[in-house]
Amino acid sequence: MSALVVLLVGLVAGIVVRRRQRLPAQAAAVVNTWLLDIALPALVLRAMHTVTFPGNLALVVAAPYLLFVLSTALYLLAARPMGLSRPTVTALVAATAVANTSFVGFPMVTVFFGASSVPIAVLVDQLGSFLLLNTVVLGAVTIIAGASLPRAELARRVLTAPALCALVAALALRPLAFPDWLDSALASLGATLTPLALFSIGLQLEVRAVRQWWRELALGLGVKLVVAPALVVGVYALTGTLGDHDVTIALFEAAMPPMVAGALIAARHDLATPLPSLLVGVGVPLSFATLPIWSLLLKS
Repeated sequence: MSALVVLLVGLVAGIVVRRRQRLPAQAAAVVNTWLLDIALPALVLRAMHTVTFPGNLALVVAAPYLLFVLSTALYLLAARPMGLSRPTVTALVAATAVANTSFVGFPMVTVFFGASSVPIAVLVDQLGSFLLLNTVVLGAVTIIAGASLPRAELARRVLTAPALCALVAALALRPLAFPDWLDSALASLGATLTPLALFSIGLQLEVRAVRQWWRELALGLGVKLVVAPALVVGVYALTGTLGDHDVTIALFEAAMPPMVAGALIAARHDLATPLPSLLVGVGVPLSFATLPIWSLLLKS
């Protein structure tokens, strides 16, 4: 439960600082640089270096990819009737087609399923959500935000993303044990991710903008918190794979709120600002009501 308090404190602190202090225009961008280029790679390097792979890995990891495909399809179907622009659709995909399987996912899995289930959540995050975010999502955002860039430059930006490089390094170094000092340093750097990520979202959260973006906000949160997870569970039910504990954790992760890192990437490229921060700022607190329901449904 303390992890949930950290989430709320970080978000509220960002909102309060935004309202009470005159911050430089690039304040949130500076925080985002630390999160995406230092804290997240440190967390990835430490987590994936020691994680254990289960026998049903394919079923576990398939959930976030299925969530991404179904969510993206729903947004593409809604784009023309709702008159959504390409940047808006891309921002919705970046923030909500990938679930918040780490910042919120790890604490929520601990609360509802116990700390012993967190390693499965790590696999869902690192081999599913994380890979999607740092390849497909990052590529799409970069293309939409910088359509004039050469393909080689786009590829370079995606392939040299610090977090993706950290994942490759973690897998390559698995046969080697990290010294205690390095493990402790990575843990300390990674620990800054969750509070600062929510603090950054709070800094960017424009509550008054809800009136302007209410249709996109309702669409994104409806898809992320209800419709898309239900479709993913339905697919697993049709294939007869429900009931396995590891699969249950993966499906619970699919019901997590919008992805903080995805919103940060969209914000860094100024896509549909301030929609990405609104999706996270409203979606995370709202998920505290929806996730207990998903927990009960998946356990039944």
